[in-house]
Amino acid sequence: MEKQYWQSFEEYEQLKKQSLRENGEPLPEFSIEGLDESEIKGKSSRRDFLKMLGFSVGTVALVSSCQMPVRKAIPFLNQPEELIPGVPNFYASTFFDGIDYCSILVKTRESRPIKIEGNEMSPLTQGGTSVRVQASVLNLYDDARLRNPRKGEVDSDWETVDRDIINKLEYFSGKNEKVVLLTSTIISPATRKLISDFIAKYPNVKWMQYDAVSYSAIRQAHKQNFGDAVIPFYRFDKADVVVSFNADFLGNWLMPVTFTKQYVSNRHLMQGNIKLSRLFQYESRLSLTGSNADYRFGIRPSEESAVLLNLYNEIAKATGNPTYYAPPVSIEIKQAAKDLLAAKGKSLVVSGTNNVRIQLIVNAINQALGNYGKTLDMNQSINLKQGDEAQMLTLVDEMKDGLVQGLLVYNVNPVYDYPDHEAFIEGMNKVDLKVSLSETLDETGSLCNYVGTVNNYLESWDDAEPVRNSYSFVQPAIRPIFNTRQFQDSLMKWAGMGAGYAKYLENFWNSKITGHSTEPENFPHFWNKLKQDGVFQVEQKSTASPRFVLQELSAETPLKDGLEVILYEKISIGTGKYTNNPWLLELPDPITTATWDNYVCVPVAYARKNNLNKEDVVMVNGNLELP
Repeated sequence: MEKQYWQSFEEYEQLKKQSLRENGEPLPEFSIEGLDESEIKGKSSRRDFLKMLGFSVGTVALVSSCQMPVRKAIPFLNQPEELIPGVPNFYASTFFDGIDYCSILVKTRESRPIKIEGNEMSPLTQGGTSVRVQASVLNLYDDARLRNPRKGEVDSDWETVDRDIINKLEYFSGKNEKVVLLTSTIISPATRKLISDFIAKYPNVKWMQYDAVSYSAIRQAHKQNFGDAVIPFYRFDKADVVVSFNADFLGNWLMPVTFTKQYVSNRHLMQGNIKLSRLFQYESRLSLTGSNADYRFGIRPSEESAVLLNLYNEIAKATGNPTYYAPPVSIEIKQAAKDLLAAKGKSLVVSGTNNVRIQLIVNAINQALGNYGKTLDMNQSINLKQGDEAQMLTLVDEMKDGLVQGLLVYNVNPVYDYPDHEAFIEGMNKVDLKVSLSETLDETGSLCNYVGTVNNYLESWDDAEPVRNSYSFVQPAIRPIFNTRQFQDSLMKWAGMGAGYAKYLENFWNSKITGHSTEPENFPHFWNKLKQDGVFQVEQKSTASPRFVLQELSAETPLKDGLEVILYEKISIGTGKYTNNPWLLELPDPITTATWDNYVCVPVAYARKNNLNKEDVVMVNGNLELP
């Protein structure tokens, strides 16, 4: 008898409850009640079908009777050499929205971007993309994009907005009143240099970076262990054994496009590879990575530090390192410890929890296994996720105390996604000058005095350094559709700097490669090559990892009962930044297949015990209703 499989518990329960006929035959898939015998047994010819189809189409056309507008095709007087109607052009560029990075090729037809592909020349992404990258082309044509800059609640013009903002900035600079430039993580070397030039013009400006989903615990833990607040570059392609704790590195964690390419390279029995890497996943919810794991273990959020410390002690005993008291746990760790010890220097332990205590244990395990310098590269560190929660807490307190007179916000929406958004709004209301630099009128922009409309990334010039000494380039695939301006051009305008950012970027790179060993004799050739390839790699000199200083390790005592909650990013809409993108809203979750909305996931045993069914609405924490 052939085995039967179900895609979900709901499908299994539905089939169990399906009623049967008296003779045991299943119910028909459709009803034939109301049809006579001739209609049931009768057959229609192909000709009859086509006649009925033609009649229905003709009826719709007749009823609608809407005249299509005349659209005239105007030929080129002098056709551009590189443009052939119907033949697409591709431009090498970079996608970075402050959260995710990807080197891309933009497919254009008649100078309109229509598709995003991966750039196979990138050593990081290797031609890969993500769903957000693929859907980003739709954001270019989003009807919610602002057409003009705004002053107050109405459209304005750049001349008025620039004049008002410059007057305010100069006034605050003369009074030495604090102005904060709050941005997403900036990985562009040229933009970072420009921000330094802007601060040189206005020394009273302080620059802060903010991430809606913070990874600062990894940086802080490495600061304590190595003296350098960095995120190391993880090499899943060099790891024979991977142990992950709530890190969905195939879905959302840090650099999923890069990590997916690395991980699958160790999972193919091809090109002489006869050994597959092994993945242990300890997690509090079923993730994309967990669904692909060789061994998966469910843990409560409060158990993670205890499980990790018990795992560390198992490894420390075998490697001669000090052990620490760890609360006992019932989760199986013996096999994971055994496999890690058998793959010292070729293993990797990661955690996606933003907790310094947990990240210190992870670092200690990797150090005991000799993984630093092999599967974790401190020299080639990751430049993403540079936000710091401590700085945000300080900013909110200073705004509430009236110590901040100006706030320039770029590519972040803290009124929407900051955990204590009410405190942020309270402080923001006490700031005199509030400027939002955004593509759309988001929650933060709606509370600002001015909104400077910025270009879409497909209309912009820029560069990127997602990983130290690994560069990629951003170039426009279309002229700005609306009366928008790049964030960098606005800073240059307000600082009284002359040429636009495109020229600034070119001059920056001209000076950057001067004297470099790989510098071509002809900079225009290098510049054109950079725009053509979209990537530029500097050879990394291998140096010894900094000295590791072991910190005191401890774990929280796991909760014995009660409910625990874990929050996570959806692979589609992420932090909620793309809730206006229908492609992402309608994309089924790869695990739950749900679309559109937020929901609560609970264990099957808990659902059965409490008589919970799919699509039931539950109350969370007494004030939030979710299905």
